Amino acid sequence: MSEPKKILIIDDDMTALDIVDFLFEDKGFDVVRRADGISALECVEETRPDIILIDLMMPKMSGQECVKQLRSRGITVPIVAFTAIDDPEVHHEAEEAGCNLVLTKPCKPALLVDHIEKLLG
Repeated sequence: MSEPKKILIIDDDMTALDIVDFLFEDKGFDVVRRADGISALECVEETRPDIILIDLMMPKMSGQECVKQLRSRGITVPIVAFTAIDDPEVHHEAEEAGCNLVLTKPCKPALLVDHIEKLLG
């Protein structure tokens, strides 16, 4: 039996964290949660996630800045931005920062899981 895939979820909205955490645990993922980009940067090398799901609008550090710093540290795992901002320019900026995919909230849970599983191969 293979080890479960590990997903790091970064979002300052505790309700969103709870929902996404439950969704991915139910699908067999090992879930690591952080409420801001700074704490995510502190834990990423220790937790070694297989994929990262990040909100773009957070206090302390934006999702785009966190992604830039993750990429500058050599983190190469897929990163998915999950944002309530439905603006092509914001989505483009997230991709330029290093996101592999940008999804707009709300998103059907099955679609979110499908995108994550496809990125994991």
